[in-house]
Amino acid sequence: MFAGGGGAALGVHRAGFEHLACVERNAAAVATLRAAGLPGVEADVRAVDFAGYRDRVDLLWASPPCQPGSTAGARLGPADERDGWPVTLAAIDACRPTWFLAENVLGWTYHAEVCGGAAHACPACHLDRLTGELARRFPFTGAWRLDAADYGVPQRRRRLLLWAGPLPLDPDGPAPTHAHSDAAERLGLRPWVTMGEAIGDTLNRASCERRACYPCDEEHGRACSQPWRLDAPAPTVMTTDEKGTRANGAAGWTFNGGPDRASDAAFLVAGIRRIDVGEGLRLQGFPDDWPLQGTVHDRYVQVGNAVPPALAEATGRVVAGAHRAWTALRGAHVDPTALAGALRRNRLSIPASLGAAP
Repeated sequence: MFAGGGGAALGVHRAGFEHLACVERNAAAVATLRAAGLPGVEADVRAVDFAGYRDRVDLLWASPPCQPGSTAGARLGPADERDGWPVTLAAIDACRPTWFLAENVLGWTYHAEVCGGAAHACPACHLDRLTGELARRFPFTGAWRLDAADYGVPQRRRRLLLWAGPLPLDPDGPAPTHAHSDAAERLGLRPWVTMGEAIGDTLNRASCERRACYPCDEEHGRACSQPWRLDAPAPTVMTTDEKGTRANGAAGWTFNGGPDRASDAAFLVAGIRRIDVGEGLRLQGFPDDWPLQGTVHDRYVQVGNAVPPALAEATGRVVAGAHRAWTALRGAHVDPTALAGALRRNRLSIPASLGAAP
């Protein structure tokens, strides 16, 4: 659900799942899904009869619109007409998936300044109600707070992952494969993939021949002053990267609390106004030949809204490993109610390593 340009779909496919449908209402994004060989369904999720998929779905993934909970917006939560959680619950009721995963911004976990526990006005209270609804529908539920950089994505992108299913998943989530260079060797992990490794071949002053750049002088704030940012993951790629850096003359060459978007880093590295669509794809961890469709605006929207495929793959592998265990238990005719009780009493969970990449 809310499939966008296919980042989550690519990731869970790599984790071993085959797709029945990728539902998305944006025509350009659906064209991208289909060009990538995925079963794109152009429809508003509220108009889809999910009962047609009943008892056929091992995993339902949802990435509802982030705006109702994002700290970058008004944070109206359920009062925002874009709130996708109610239709997500309705889809669960209709198709009864074995497992459920949902990805969204961490803003959903932050309470409004004054909420008083009012689920109708506070994103975090609304999320609490949602998790309670999931607990009514699945034996086990949980949440992970993950950073895409920890899974090889050249970008700091922190996200909330909700999960639900018939077995308890590892409370720590998928094991990181990467870490900050200061700690990676000690932890036995690879260093974070850097912005320079991902787009250093294009993010340089030579590219100013084909796009807008600011002069590297003191009259343009911090332009070109921090080339060291190439040695770290990029800030978050956003749909607003289409507009470029927030550092401009009208803003007094400041970031108003940033830099917090990839184009801000491009400005600091080389005075470049904005990253291009291809650079955004790389920073999200897509293949260079991912067949984005639509106008330039359409493509920026798809890239900025995407789930990094590596993040979706990491979480999908945890579910895939647990699903194999669940399939084996059902084949052995284990009583699911008795099993759930034993797992709770002993505080056991399915190790994330069961789904680790070979």
